[in-house]
Amino acid sequence: MKFKMILAILFLLQNSYSFAQSKEDKNYGKATYERILNFDSNPKNTEFSLFFNPDFSIFYEERIEPKEETTLKPSSNDEFDLSFDVKFNGSKYIVLTDFKKDSIQSQVSLFRDGKQKTYIVEEKIKKTDWSIIQEFKTISGFKAQKAEGLFRGRKYIAWFTSEIPIKYGPWKLNGLPGLILNVSDDKNEVMFYAKSIKAPINSNSVSNSEFTFSNDYDKISLSKYLKFKKQQVEEVKKLFSSKLPRGAKMETTNSKSNDIELEYEETIKD
Repeated sequence: MKFKMILAILFLLQNSYSFAQSKEDKNYGKATYERILNFDSNPKNTEFSLFFNPDFSIFYEERIEPKEETTLKPSSNDEFDLSFDVKFNGSKYIVLTDFKKDSIQSQVSLFRDGKQKTYIVEEKIKKTDWSIIQEFKTISGFKAQKAEGLFRGRKYIAWFTSEIPIKYGPWKLNGLPGLILNVSDDKNEVMFYAKSIKAPINSNSVSNSEFTFSNDYDKISLSKYLKFKKQQVEEVKKLFSSKLPRGAKMETTNSKSNDIELEYEETIKD
């Protein structure tokens, strides 16, 4: 494989972590989620797993189906709308959330300098102001309670269970007094649904100091990542422009973002 990567799950399976927990402690477990991104009425499903203990969690993509999709749709007799969706070979999305260090590290890949590059993006945990609502239902055998909160430009409706009293959830959503089982934004564009939950698991509170991302990947701040991501769009446009027939021109009239995070704190934007 052209690009190397170290996966959190390999550390777990290859005994990079040593496990030991008190009996029947539901603060240690694993949840499997289905993520649905439904932009432009084109839903895409991905399966993720979340390993958690009282201090930190590891959220990672289960499977990769490498693909590069490019579509041209006619908008008039002599114009076409171009859209693209690129997934990088051998690259999984991983999020490590550490409450002790007040940090989130995300393993991401970008198209940069004409090739795939993987980075570890570092940021502080963004606190979500949740409003807990006296509404309940059962999810995967657990009593779940409703909560609403705003996170980076989206309003989320979450269902969490205090039967697993840890502050984690899928992706970067956390801070409730129990594991987040289901969560979606109010536009139903971003959705996470728990498919299975194992708690307690016969494993140990893992020492975060024993987990390290590959040294092959540069660590960058969230603000730098956003800058690189913006530059990536221009690089992809140049790539497609170079493939156009002679005499054809590529002009951008509008650009719609299908990002999960729509807004950032002013300190990050700077």
